[in-house]
Amino acid sequence: MTTRRFNHVIFADDFFRSAANGLPYYAANRRFLRGFFDSTLGRLGLPVREMAPLEGGGRIDVARLMARLDLPATPAGWARACIADLLPVHGREGMPAFDPGCLVIGWGLTPALQHCVARSGASYLDIEIDPRRFTEHLHFCARTNDPVIAAALQARRIDEEVFWNHAAALKGHFARHGAPALFDPRLRVGLFFGQSLVDLSLVSGGRTMHPASVVAPLRELARSVDLLVIKPHPYEPALHDLAPIARAIPNVAWTGENTYALLSAANVHFAASLSSSVLTEARYFRKPAHALIRADRNAAGQLPVACSPWIPVGPELGAMDFMSAICGIAVTADAAPRHVAAWPAAAIDRAFMTRWGFDDQSRGLHDVAELQLSRPYLFHPGSPAAGWLSHGWSPPDAEGAKSAGELACLVIPLPSLAETLSHQQPHRLEVRIDYRSNARTTSVHAMFDGTVLPGSCTTGARRRSLVFEVQPTAGRKCLVLQFVVADAADVGKGRRTAAQPVFTLRKMQVSLRTARGVVSMPPAVSSAQWSEMRPVRALARVLRALRDSARGVTG
Repeated sequence: MTTRRFNHVIFADDFFRSAANGLPYYAANRRFLRGFFDSTLGRLGLPVREMAPLEGGGRIDVARLMARLDLPATPAGWARACIADLLPVHGREGMPAFDPGCLVIGWGLTPALQHCVARSGASYLDIEIDPRRFTEHLHFCARTNDPVIAAALQARRIDEEVFWNHAAALKGHFARHGAPALFDPRLRVGLFFGQSLVDLSLVSGGRTMHPASVVAPLRELARSVDLLVIKPHPYEPALHDLAPIARAIPNVAWTGENTYALLSAANVHFAASLSSSVLTEARYFRKPAHALIRADRNAAGQLPVACSPWIPVGPELGAMDFMSAICGIAVTADAAPRHVAAWPAAAIDRAFMTRWGFDDQSRGLHDVAELQLSRPYLFHPGSPAAGWLSHGWSPPDAEGAKSAGELACLVIPLPSLAETLSHQQPHRLEVRIDYRSNARTTSVHAMFDGTVLPGSCTTGARRRSLVFEVQPTAGRKCLVLQFVVADAADVGKGRRTAAQPVFTLRKMQVSLRTARGVVSMPPAVSSAQWSEMRPVRALARVLRALRDSARGVTG
């Protein structure tokens, strides 16, 4: 004899995130749920269906629902719909009517949808990928408004020590296979993690938040470190959302290093973000985490009172024993106990085919060489200068380092200047960079300490030199340069060319100067020092350096 708690199951997702609101709609997560649970639910005799917008093959007319809710059909309207009262549109415009015999299995259900289901007397099981993604296999996390389902989830909860153990193993890996610190061990570093531009976790108070809105608290955090390093989201190519941080905070750099290698670095003192899941992971690497917004999706005041916390579980949610337990299909006393077989441990990995930063083959952080004053550096494979390419560069080749994208960054550890700057005579650092653009119209703007540097000196149609001065201080430990790359012909016309503007970084030299000329601080001349340079040009550069030094002394 069995007692069914549910008579049908509905698979759901955030259908308001649709083309009707000017947003991309992804049906893959909902379809995954249908495929994942279909076999078990079918064997239990439970009918299933999906709720989806028109463009997702469903019947929900999102545009008409937005009008009924008196919300604009825009991304801003979507953010407000995440916490709106949906009960008035319950069962209208293709949206199903929930009832006490309904179980809603959802992927990333908004607070509004959770309230709508709960107030209708139905139960929901909200599922996502657990944010702690550094384990050997991915896990689910789930929450529910149903006490029976919550108890079944708790019975299968993953032991907290599993996450601590995997984080410790990763830290050991990166300690053995990478530099122990980011850029330079003398630097105190803070990390800021970017997110996708459209993300439910960015909605706060029914509004989508952006980095520009948290500059003030982030600036306070940046004051506690030497360098605030931005790590863009690996699947978000657009950087314009992060640009206000680089403009407003002087001590900013960028990096493309592995997330878990960054969290393992000894000189990283905190991790910050609007609300990235990396903040959950940072705790297991013993890094203080700072969430700069309060996301509605996890805010207690926005969720149903009966909503459980997120519970980490394995892929066995789809197993017969779990589903029969939550659906109330009990085994009679005279029936044989149901056999519980192991669920494939890599089931979620195979379905999603990505690990979001986990890579046990990663070599960890790169070693970064300290700059030697007055020494010219070429950017080619094996050169010490190649380690300064922190973000936005293709791997260097014989021609140099090519920019990749709209922003590129250099982080260059400086030698200690305390002894040299103790003299009474004023000093300055002169930085000279030679580069080549791929087109006459390619525009390259260099930024230092949040300020755009003066224009470059043109030495040819596509060959240019950028020369500027930096006021040195005894406490300055590194030189951070950001390059913004654009097509000058299209900047004022609002159009984009087919070819991506690119420039190639070829050579760089930093010299310490006084009012009387160059302070000579080069290393001893050796074949190794010039090995990175072409032999014919090497001698010419030596002669020019001597000539410039002589002019500075006599002038």
